[in-house]
Amino acid sequence: MASPPFLHLLLFFLLSGFASSTTTLSSHIFRPRVLPERSLLQQKAACDIDFENQNYTIITSQCKGPNYQAKPCCGAFKELACPHSEKLNDMKNDCATTLFSYINLYGKYPPGLFANLCHDDKEGLNCDEVMQAKQKQQQSSGAAAAEKSAGLIISAASFLILIFNLF
Repeated sequence: MASPPFLHLLLFFLLSGFASSTTTLSSHIFRPRVLPERSLLQQKAACDIDFENQNYTIITSQCKGPNYQAKPCCGAFKELACPHSEKLNDMKNDCATTLFSYINLYGKYPPGLFANLCHDDKEGLNCDEVMQAKQKQQQSSGAAAAEKSAGLIISAASFLILIFNLF
């Protein structure tokens, strides 16, 4: 039984839509979060990411003033923030506020610096490049560890064969 041709076309577009989804940092994380008068009823959940102990030298070593450049500042910001993009984009917690508090504490940056410098598209910051680079780095470090392990196993096996042949 042959299926209708439009079904293949629909399936193709559906699959390509899923394959092209991207990871982004939403532009709303840059806006100050002013709560309305009834703030006691609308408290945000505490962030479960330990931003206090993150490595902020990623940003402070690359994003230097007084003439802040977009490329190094935004690249460093993405490197720090993109692994946590899901939590930072969640408006029900205070992760974005907490992250920016620590960035400003350690870097003493002017208010709104990253909001003014860093924007990829209307969705926010695109994290695909950063996430792909981290995956490649993890894969290459895993491959290097596997090479070392294989070399160690071969050396140990050779040593054991030598010992058993001598005795």
